Amino acid sequence: MHTLLRKVTRFVGTFFAAGSAISMASVFLIIFINSVRRYTIGESIPWGEELPVYLAVYGIMFGMAWAYLLDRHVSFDLVAGLLPKAAHKPISFFVDLCMVVIGALLSYSGYLFMMKRGKVDASSILSSARELRDLFGIEQLAVLGQMYPYYFAMVLGGAMLAVAALLRLLNRAANTDQHEAEGAF
Repeated sequence: MHTLLRKVTRFVGTFFAAGSAISMASVFLIIFINSVRRYTIGESIPWGEELPVYLAVYGIMFGMAWAYLLDRHVSFDLVAGLLPKAAHKPISFFVDLCMVVIGALLSYSGYLFMMKRGKVDASSILSSARELRDLFGIEQLAVLGQMYPYYFAMVLGGAMLAVAALLRLLNRAANTDQHEAEGAF
């Protein structure tokens, strides 16, 4: 059982790390290309200002889940630090369990928000999404011009936080090393 948990934790940790790295590398690349275009030919990419903001949110969501999985997140442990060492493990279990619930609730509330406000147009991306739709003849590409895919970051982030907290809880219970989730990076 420990081997399976270790493999699953490592796979999920690698997925979270890769998602964060790809998102942030995409942000850098888009901003770099947009800056070079602006100062060389005097023209920016139409979606080059808005898309990096949305990609950064995805990167933060992946990074947040990875940090929680590694147990390297920001925490306020002043009270826990004052308690005896024997109390740390039960408190950690309770916090992990709470984070599973909070992650699931965040995902659900993100879903409700996405369904209610997702039809709002992403102004600077709308025309590019329509051009993609017309170029490839795929009607579904028009959704990239709406807020659905960008609000989905909250749904995904909440779900990833719940999974990370559940794996962290299981790893604590199994007394496995917290650095198993570091992935291949």
